Amino acid sequence: MRLKRLLKTAVMCAFIGAVSSTAFAAKTDDTAWENPDSKIYVEKKAVPDNAKARVEAPTVSELADKAPKSIILTDPNATKETVGLYQYLAALGKTDYVLYGHQNDAHHKMFLTNSGSNSDTKDVTGSLAGIVGMDALSLTGSELNLTDSEVAKGVTYVDKLADIAIKASKEGAIITLSMHMPNFAEIKDRGKKDGKYDYIGYSPNVFTGNVVQRIVPGGDLNDVYTGYLDLIADFALKLEKAGVPVIYRPLHEQNGYWFYWGAKYCTSQEFVNLYHYTVKYLRDVRNVHNFLYAISPNGPFKTKEEYLDRYPGDRYVDIMGVDTYDDNPPGPAKSDPWFKGFALTLQSVNDAAKLHHKIPALTEVGIRDGGSLAVSNNKDKDWFSEVSKMVGKTDMPYFMVWSNFEREPHNFFAPYMVSKTRGHEMINKFINYYNEKDSIFADGVTDYSQMPTPVIINK
Repeated sequence: MRLKRLLKTAVMCAFIGAVSSTAFAAKTDDTAWENPDSKIYVEKKAVPDNAKARVEAPTVSELADKAPKSIILTDPNATKETVGLYQYLAALGKTDYVLYGHQNDAHHKMFLTNSGSNSDTKDVTGSLAGIVGMDALSLTGSELNLTDSEVAKGVTYVDKLADIAIKASKEGAIITLSMHMPNFAEIKDRGKKDGKYDYIGYSPNVFTGNVVQRIVPGGDLNDVYTGYLDLIADFALKLEKAGVPVIYRPLHEQNGYWFYWGAKYCTSQEFVNLYHYTVKYLRDVRNVHNFLYAISPNGPFKTKEEYLDRYPGDRYVDIMGVDTYDDNPPGPAKSDPWFKGFALTLQSVNDAAKLHHKIPALTEVGIRDGGSLAVSNNKDKDWFSEVSKMVGKTDMPYFMVWSNFEREPHNFFAPYMVSKTRGHEMINKFINYYNEKDSIFADGVTDYSQMPTPVIINK
């Protein structure tokens, strides 16, 4: 029950900043969603063509000429796989191909929590998402459980999440990691357990304690923060040993007011100082060399100048992302006013990335109709394809929708199956999207470690 409560809190608080007053209003679906035979679910009629998806996906040889010849990396000593991932994403952005991403795609599901595959996306299409998101909440036990057997064997949350990530990578998925940090003043007040701080819980929306100012060097909470970063480093180093790079997205939505590192609670310089320290600690102290560093302020944006507020600087950013959500869409893209602002946001981020020679990306996006996708009566069933096509017109190589959580009818952002043959009303349209030539899921990701090696200017 504790994990379920934490997940619900995490989803709601993460998005409160851009949500309309009605976005989390309860729908009148009653309990129909619980019955796999309910008329709200549909038969799976579309067929995912996995062989075709693999054949149509761009290869290293097809992308090589589009990769940059020289780059500046946040980590000039990044591993070969990490440099290859940068090259792959940069080259992919110069094509119409777009990677589909889904948060928690390899270890959280909406309906078939004890059957099917490890992934709703895989249940529907036969493949994991091309980008698989994870959050440091799983490293603290807030979004991950250990079985009694795992505890008896000494398995940690870090061990388990690393294993999930490595297995997903072997299926082709690219891993990205965000961090909904707890309020470290609260963590310190709890005291240590067996000589270590316990970071479980969800409190980035607790604004007391001047935390940003106190967790940097010289602050009385610095050791609490470095202990938390050590969990991230331990996870990263396990993946690095396995040859798995990570898109690391710390301190996201820094221009908002719903996290304590947001614009309402710290100055621009205080935020930049914290971001710089976070990078330096992981890269220079813990020697993590398999991270590409991504920023992701909350949209919408009208200009690149607006987007660049609180920008940490070219030596600390590899990917310039943006988070933005489509609240209560009234119908398809042509009748949804959000898409007009969305196009301007994509252009603003794309322009900023070009100016600073970075990779742009749509780091979070999704429909929020009652908090997430609706169980039924979604107004735009082609939404995934429409978003992908718009992203494909930019230099952005991927977009990622938020997570599906266990049996929560207002906490899921991608279609799901309820049996082997039936599922959410959007499954057939989603399969059609998967089958499109320009969409890439995990089964279409090429061996990017073989991408041409660029000159790293700052090495």
